[in-house]
This record gives sequence, structure tokens and C-alpha cells, in this order.
Amino acid sequence: MRALSCKHCHLVKRTAVLLFCGLLFLSNRPFPPTLEQQLKHLREKDDLAGWLYLQIQWVAKVPVSRAGQLQQAVSEAWRPPSSNEEIQAWQDLLINAGYALLISGDIVRSTDSYTAAFQWARQHIELADDSIVLENILKPLGNNYTRLGDYEQALFIHRKALAIANALGEPLALAGTYSNLANTASNMGQAAEALDYCRRGLGMAKGSSPLRGLLLSEQADALVQLGQPAAARESIQESVAMLERSSTPESSYWLFTAYQQAGDIYLREPKQALAYYQKALTLEQRLSREHGPLHQRQKAKLFQRIGSLYANTDRPALAAHWLDQCLSVLIPGKPLDSLREKDLYGENTLMDLLFTAAGLAGAQGSTDKSLRLYKLCFTAEINLRRELITGNSRERAVSDSHLRYEEAIRTAWAAWESTSQPSYRQAMLEFMEGSKARLLLDEVLQQQQLARTAGTADSLGDRIRLLEKAIIYYKKEALEQTGGTDSLSQAMAAREKQAEWDLARLRKKMGVAASGTSSPFGSRPHSYPYQLTRSFFAGTAALYVVECDQKGIRFADKIVMSEGWQDSIRAFIHTWFEKGAGNMINSPQDYYRQAYRLYRRLFGAHPLQTGREYILLPDGPLNLLPVDALVTVPACPPSPSDWLFVIRQSSISYAWSLRTLEEQMSSPGNSKGFSGFFLSDTRQLPRLNNIASEEKSIPAIIDDGTWYKDDKATTAAFRQALQASAVVHISSHAFSGKETAQVPHIELYDQPFYLFELKDLRQHPSLVVLSACRTGDGRLVTGEGVQSLARAFTAEGTNAVVAGWWNVNDVAAARLMENFYRIWTPDKRTNIASALRQSKLDWLYDPQVSYQHKLPYYWAALNYAGSPEPLKNTVTPKGPVALWWVIAILVAVAGLSVALLRFRR
Repeated sequence: MRALSCKHCHLVKRTAVLLFCGLLFLSNRPFPPTLEQQLKHLREKDDLAGWLYLQIQWVAKVPVSRAGQLQQAVSEAWRPPSSNEEIQAWQDLLINAGYALLISGDIVRSTDSYTAAFQWARQHIELADDSIVLENILKPLGNNYTRLGDYEQALFIHRKALAIANALGEPLALAGTYSNLANTASNMGQAAEALDYCRRGLGMAKGSSPLRGLLLSEQADALVQLGQPAAARESIQESVAMLERSSTPESSYWLFTAYQQAGDIYLREPKQALAYYQKALTLEQRLSREHGPLHQRQKAKLFQRIGSLYANTDRPALAAHWLDQCLSVLIPGKPLDSLREKDLYGENTLMDLLFTAAGLAGAQGSTDKSLRLYKLCFTAEINLRRELITGNSRERAVSDSHLRYEEAIRTAWAAWESTSQPSYRQAMLEFMEGSKARLLLDEVLQQQQLARTAGTADSLGDRIRLLEKAIIYYKKEALEQTGGTDSLSQAMAAREKQAEWDLARLRKKMGVAASGTSSPFGSRPHSYPYQLTRSFFAGTAALYVVECDQKGIRFADKIVMSEGWQDSIRAFIHTWFEKGAGNMINSPQDYYRQAYRLYRRLFGAHPLQTGREYILLPDGPLNLLPVDALVTVPACPPSPSDWLFVIRQSSISYAWSLRTLEEQMSSPGNSKGFSGFFLSDTRQLPRLNNIASEEKSIPAIIDDGTWYKDDKATTAAFRQALQASAVVHISSHAFSGKETAQVPHIELYDQPFYLFELKDLRQHPSLVVLSACRTGDGRLVTGEGVQSLARAFTAEGTNAVVAGWWNVNDVAAARLMENFYRIWTPDKRTNIASALRQSKLDWLYDPQVSYQHKLPYYWAALNYAGSPEPLKNTVTPKGPVALWWVIAILVAVAGLSVALLRFRR
């Protein structure tokens, strides 16, 4: 941003105002009569700048009780600012509000205020002073995102700050920005990058600058992550010594932070850690006396750290005392026992406090209190995740909460095992449900809300769609540039990032995810009468299982697992499926033995019942385990056609969670039409020879289909089909991006269809059949599931998806698909999952299929996930089935006619 000379006369006055504000709370106090009269007079004179500055200065005199007025002034202004002075005054008002809310501990509203100030500065770039924007907007805004855990967004803001600091050429400004970048990178687990930022900053902060002490404390944190504890201790000790020698207020606040970091570094030596925390506590008390109260969040975090330390060293009374002190700062006047969901908000320290208190209650035998506090902890985590902007930050939040959910599930299981009270079994299910696919559910509900709001006058939904289109454009431009310059690529990436930032702000304003991030507690199983749902939670040393039918929970179990059990399942999947067919062909009996042992381990206590249909809700490494390819008896017959696979006795399909399954059951997908896409030759990729068989067989079975073959299978046709067809079948190459740098996409004739382009569609098919390799595979996110092409279609509203979990053999896929469509009928007598199962069984029973091709590698890749009945009466098969329906209708009509004639007589 550029600074103009006409602004500098305001700089000293504005900086003084910005730095003068102290602690502000959200209560409102009426103006004294004299001030009320002055404000009225300024309004009558139409002096907006004077009216704003008078309120800022009045709040600063007694900030503790007057904070609400700064926010209220934003809504009470009688007109928007117009002159340069008014524009600057408005920015000052927003900055002061952000700062006030920050030190009061309200990070979310503080972030909103700083964001509004930054947007205001962007809109008035010719008046925005670079120093003010850097120090009073970008730095605190970036730090707020770090506090919220939205680290990618924090990096985005800090890099903007770095660009301004570089332009200003001020070493200390650069050093401070590098400190913020180091803090953010360290929180992201990017320790090497954090260390690099620290060293760059130390190169700028020479001598005994207090900022050098801050950078040394950040360096210590990075060194801990890099496994260099001795160097970390040396760095934090040097930081503390340097900051203790400084006497400035700013260095005292940094020392307060360094003491806490030192305590964290010495946690394995509780006495030393407590000594550092006590120093921080003493310093906090002195700073409060001399300079007014500290940022509430910093004080609360210190109390939480002390409480957690006492809890971990088996001193419950002291732990409870400090946790109560923490709560009194975060939610004044609310004791722990009276806390309710409506009292909570998004805050890491509040979440940590509730989790520690829950564990403490459980250790003291107060199971009900422990479970209630765990529920409150997860509600706070949901509220916090609602504030995060970037997808990576939300994924990290979900992954981090998995261990917390494990503790809660373990507590509920122990209570159920000892008391047999059904409420504890229900708590298990609710915690398991809360740990699954929450981000996917958010995306599904976001799409539903956007569909409801689209087309309304000046709707946020339409603006969101416009930004989504812009992001799609920037992504495609970046992917499709082959001869572009680095500067052009960087410009496109910057525009994409800015559009994503703007989009995230609009989504937050709209509250798109609100319904999706509501509390999961109180969840009930949903299924059809003929189906059972079996949900899994993969813990570190145990697998928890809950099975439900339409009436409720049938059983709950805890399967104790040996160390490394999750790695052993990943190795099983990798060895026998991901690496190709070679291992299974060469060692079929070894596969059989391992598959049986795995079935006994996972299902031995509660075998899958013959003739029943199951919807499995996997977790962790179970997400890509083909359960129907496991075997149920120890003896291995010579031929795979005689192996007693799970598929012979039970029908298996999959779902992400009970809530996503519920949404998929009720989602209004397209009701009519079938579109098939067949690309045997995509020019640069290996030819798929057996797609020609699908091209002939599927149209011979399906009536009224629209078929796109080779040069007709374009991205435009595909986009249109997704919005107009109930069923879309895809036989082509597809790439999940799991093992390559490729963006997930489906190969079509003219160009790839990238999965992010699904955001541009207003309608969606009820069923998508991905007869292609690895369309159900992808990057595994702990607690969320596999980030696959199948998931992408689900996120955009598709009711159900058939997808390949590994490299599909094209001969087998063609035959399986032909049989699948031949078996599946729209009269509900055969649901889609059962049709896919029967197609696989027919493959196993077919005497013309070779011994080798009956191995599960060939037939078990394609699996069904989603609603058991995603569509009704939408696709008509050709042949005898359709003819019998016609005959039945004619007979019924004839019978009715005869009855009417007799009635008239």
C-alpha cells in the first residue's frame, strides 16, 4: 500500500489514539449528559470524524466498562464516511475495536474487527498508511488467526505484512514480521521453516534488542519440534535472560510469553516447569498493577497450563483450583458445574480447559460429570472450527480432536462395561459420530443452503458462487499454462488466494456451516428396516464398535489391539491391493490366511450375519479395507471360486457417518435421466481396451440413456450431464492425486474435468458410478476419512457413489458393470448395493472366469457408499422386466374397466 504526504500530519495523532486504548469489555454504559450533548451537537453539524474520535477518546479514559460503545458506533453512524479525515477516523474506530476485543479475550470478534479494518484499508489504498496497516492491522490480524489455529490464513496475512515491511525497509518491522511467521510455521509443525524465519529475524534484530529475545523464544519452540531439546533449552534460557534485562513494557509482555514457553519446554521436569509458570504468574500480577490487566486470553492460558500440570502430577485439588481460575477469566460468573453449551464460544484455551477438567473428573470417579465436560469440550471445538477459514486448518483441527474423542469414548465404554446403563452406550455412539466426517457434513449442508438462497435479490449465495467461479478460473489458468512466466503464475496464485480469502469471509458472514457444525450429541441411528449400521472408531490401542438397527443400538464392543495394529492393516491393504495383483497371484494362500485372521480380529466377537445387509462406517485404516473380500472360515479351498468370502453371506456398503448418511437419504438429487461417458482412448494415456464392451452392453440394458463416447465425451457435456441426469456413469482414466502432484480429475476428451469444478454446479445426480481406477482412494485425513473423488461428489450433494478403491482391472470392471446394470431394477426389489454384490457373486460363480480372475483383487475394487435407495423410478432397463410392468398395468386397467361396467349395470 502507498502512503501519501497529505496523511503524515495525522500520523502522530492517530498512533497515539491507537495505542491509548486499554482493556474493554462488551458492556454498554450510557453517556454522561455533557458528552451526550456534545455528540448530539457533532451529529447536527454533520461532523462524523469528530463524533467518532470523541467516542474513541471517551472509551479510552475508563476502558473497562465502556467497550460496547466502539462497536455500537459502527452501527449508529448516520452516514458512511466521505472525506479523507472521516475515512481515516473510521479505520481508527475499527482498529481500536479489534484491539479492545483482543485484550478482552474475544478473539473471534476481534478478528472480525481487524478484518473489517483491513478491507477498509484495501478499499481506500490511497489513504492507508503503510506503517499503520502493518503494525495495527496485519500483525494483530495474523496473530489472531494463529490463536484460532487457522495457520494457512495467518501465513497469508503475515506474508502481506512482510511485503509491506520490505517496502518500508525497517529492520525491526521485518524482524517482528519474521517472528510472527516463525510462530505460525511452528504451530503448523513446519519446524524447519520456523527456524529459518527465526534466523532471518535474528539477523535483523541486532544487539540486545528485546525483539531478539522474542525471536530466541520462537527459535526454542522450533528446536523442540526438531528433536533438539538441549539447543531448545539453551535458546529459551538466553531469551529469558535477555528479556529480563530489558525494562520496556513491550519486552515485559514478551517475557511473560517466554516464561510460559520455558515451562512447556521443561514439562518433563515438573518442578522446573512449575517454577517458570510461577515466574509468569508473578510477572502477570506486576504488569496488571503497573499497566492494567493483560490480554485475558494470555492470562487464562497460563492458568490452564498450571492446572494441567497439577492434573498430570496427580494433584487434583490444585488442578481444580487453577482450572476454576481459568474459567473465571474466560466465562466470568459461570462455575464449571453450571456451564452449558450456550455459554461456550470458539477458543482453544476453553477447549483445553474442558478437556483437562473432564479427565480430572473421570480420574476421581465422577463419570457423568466427565462425559458432560467432554461434550462441552467438543462443542467448544466445533465453535472454534466454525471460525477457521482454510481447509487445511479445519482438517488439522479435526485430526487433533481425534485423541480427545478417544479419551471420551474410552470413558463411556468403561462406564458401560461396569454398569450396563444404556446411556453410556449411547454416549459412545455420539462421541464416535462426532469424530467422523464433520467437514464433509459441513460441505454437504453448505451446498444445500446455497441452493436454497440462490437467485434471491443481492444474495450472499450468488456472490459466493461468483467467487467460487473465480477460484475455479484461477486454478485452471494455473494448471493449463505451459509457457507462462513465473511472475504470471505467481500473480494467478496470489489472485486465487485473495479470492479464497474473500470467499471464506462471505461464507462466515452467511453462516453457511452453522447447521453442519451444530452439536452431534443426541444423534440417533438412521437405517432402513432391512439394514444394520456398524460404526468403528480406531483408537491407539483399541477398536471401538457400535452396531445399530432402526430401533437403536444392538451392541457395543471394545476390541483390544496390539501396538501398531493400524499399521498392520495399512500393510495388508498395500500388499494385496494397492501394489497390484502380483502378490495375490503368487501367494493366494498367504492372502487367505491373513484375510481370515483379520476377519476374526475385527468381526470374531460379532460375526456378520448371513442374509443381512450392512452399512459400515469405517475409521482410520479401515477406510479402504474391502470387508467383503475377507474370508470367514480358516480352511482354504483350492479355488477362489470356493472361498467363503464375506460377500457370500452378507451385503456390504459404506457411509461416512450417520449424519452424512441421513443427508444423503434425503438429498433431492436429479430425478430422471441416465448419462454414460466412455473414453477408451484419451490420447496421452494408456488405452482402456475393454471400455468398448461397456459402450455396447450398458446402452443395451438402459432405456432412454444419453451416451457420450470418445470425442463426444467433452467437459461441457459432462458438466451438463451432472446437472441434468439422475445417474452418471463414467468409464475413463481418473486421478485422485494421492501419489502424484496432479490435481484430482477425470480425463475427458478435450480436457480434464477437475474436481474443484463441481462447486460450479447447481444440481447434482442421485448416483455417480465411477468405473475407473482409484476413484475411492486418496489422502487419508484422521477423523475425516479418505479425500477421494467419491468424497468430492458426495460433498456436492450426490446421494450415492460407486467407486474403485485401487487400480481397476478393465476386463473385470466391464463385466461387473454390465452385470450390475442388468441386475439392478428400479422397482426397489433389488437395491443398488445388493445389485453390485450380486454382480460380484455372478463373477465368482461364472465357470468361464479363470481361477486367477476370481481372486478378490479383480472383483472387490468397486464399492458402494451412500444412501441405500438414492433414486426411485428414474432409470428404465430394457428387456423382460420392463415388459412385465407393461403387461401388469394393462391387466390392471382391463380389470378396472370390467368392474366399472358391472357397477353401472
